[in-house]
Amino acid sequence: MTAAQPAAVAVATTHASTATRLRVGSLDGLRAVAVIAVVAYHLWPRRLPGGFLGVDVFMVLSGYLITTLLLDEQRRAGTIDIRRFWIRRLRRLAPAMLLVVGVVGVWAVIEAPRALAPTIRSQGLSALVYLVNWRLVADAVTYGGAVAAESPFVHLWSLAVEAQFYVVWAVVAILVLRRTHGSRPAIAAAAAAGAAVSALLMAALYSPDGDPLRIYYGTDTRAQAFLAGAVVAAVGTATLAHRWLRAALRLAPIALAAIVVAFVWYEPDVLYRGGFLAVAALTAVVVAASSTSTVGWLLDRAPLRLIGRVSYGIYLWHWPAITILTPARTGLDGPGLLVARLGVTAAGAAFSWVAVERPATRLGVRPLLVACGAAAAAVIVALLALPSTSVIPYADVDTTKIPPPAVVTAPATREETPPPGTVVIIGDSGMFDLSPALVAAFQAQGWTVVDASYPGIGVTKPGRSLHETWGATVRQNRADLVVVMLGGWDIEFLRTKGDEAYRRELDAAVGQLTSGDARVLWLSMLPGGRTPDRPVDRLFAELPERHGAVDYLDVESALRAPDGTWPVRVDGVLLRKPDEWHLCPAGAEAVTKLVLDHLDLRATGWEDGAWRTSQRYDDPPGGCDG
Repeated sequence: MTAAQPAAVAVATTHASTATRLRVGSLDGLRAVAVIAVVAYHLWPRRLPGGFLGVDVFMVLSGYLITTLLLDEQRRAGTIDIRRFWIRRLRRLAPAMLLVVGVVGVWAVIEAPRALAPTIRSQGLSALVYLVNWRLVADAVTYGGAVAAESPFVHLWSLAVEAQFYVVWAVVAILVLRRTHGSRPAIAAAAAAGAAVSALLMAALYSPDGDPLRIYYGTDTRAQAFLAGAVVAAVGTATLAHRWLRAALRLAPIALAAIVVAFVWYEPDVLYRGGFLAVAALTAVVVAASSTSTVGWLLDRAPLRLIGRVSYGIYLWHWPAITILTPARTGLDGPGLLVARLGVTAAGAAFSWVAVERPATRLGVRPLLVACGAAAAAVIVALLALPSTSVIPYADVDTTKIPPPAVVTAPATREETPPPGTVVIIGDSGMFDLSPALVAAFQAQGWTVVDASYPGIGVTKPGRSLHETWGATVRQNRADLVVVMLGGWDIEFLRTKGDEAYRRELDAAVGQLTSGDARVLWLSMLPGGRTPDRPVDRLFAELPERHGAVDYLDVESALRAPDGTWPVRVDGVLLRKPDEWHLCPAGAEAVTKLVLDHLDLRATGWEDGAWRTSQRYDDPPGGCDG
């Protein structure tokens, strides 16, 4: 296709009334660019840290195409049949989604780890009613969250937002068109105003020190991308003489290049304060000029058209392939693992297109509803067979409200025996399980202990202010020793930002912890769980080289079985909770003894204390029984 081809111009300027006429090759090419960016981001987040913005490109395209369909029906029929509109959306979205949720649900019944099953159940059921985004907000789940919280359904948040947008926007469009007698400028104005409000709401709710998951998943804050596409559809391309279209034709190459730059550059403060809207606007420019410009010609390539046509299936299948096909489950790594994941993605997308998506377009309304209802019922049965009670410790803990540290005063000592000093304990849920044993052991030897551990925190989560909180705790209590152990909350930051950025965060944290002349013992991340990957440890191990007051200890030997793994039980002793990562009393005791030995402390008599009955070891209920 070239810019001079009249057929391409006709498709772009007449707002075709059917999906076939709307399928401009260049738009399929743009879909391909978007899905490639998303898949690459999930495979190599450090190399393409902004690749998730491919989802926003999809959203703009959806807003454009859906609004085009609505306006075309209004022009031809003088009204919009909202029932038919929603059935067409059901036909396009539901069958392929039911397939992937059903396949993963069956896998979960047969194979999924106990720790993951309740998450799959909850998010799978939410997917069936297109509410995954709000389920993730309620559960505080992010792509870069705790390793144990990974789910094959996290990516379905965008489908939920899309479906919710379709419901609301169709109603809004009908009302506006009725009151303005079919005025496209009125629809354009409504969409532009809505996009501006959505972007302003996102900026107002964003906090650099908070987790942005609410505004990332929120339908209200993400509507801006869909509405940017709706503006393009409503303005129309009736003639190439339109001033705005001529501008779009000139700006399209720059806009496409800027989108690619956004894929490789990530700055949250910019994105959440207008950046998402900017990406949507850039995509809208490319869409407007897609069939009549050099950019359209570049995107209208056969390989890109093919990928774009099956991009929905690729998006649906790639995330389950990545989260299920782990090195631990497959025994693969590197290129072999990549081939397996991409192979499953391609096979799933191809099967979905041939056996589900295309046949669904030929079904009548009643057969479609019957088929979707039967499939949904089967999926629900599979999902309900999974346990509903979370086995992930501290799933209900509010990580946005960290309580003040608990101070345990040292027992009285004889005057001639000076107290050893004060130790501050810092860490996330792994340390939270370890700290009862550490507190008992240090207290038995006369130390004053300040327990500042709490689930869901890390060096980069929720933000730099946490460093200052830690430093204030150390200084206020005149700590002599700080014991730190953090888990997986920083892994996503490391993978997207890189080693140097994380080193700077670590150095800032250490600067706060040692500002009162305290020594620091930095413990490794707990080994085990559903993945052996502990990428943060190699950077923790470097700290003593850069900071003379820091020592490092890898605790894996305390939990290792004779075969070199880290199972829940070792020699019949229960060390871990059901998620295979958090500690039970015996595991906390083993790690504490390793810490004491490293510090050359000889505390005794603490092992069988009341700390073993801490409520922490009954979260989840019964997790440490037996």
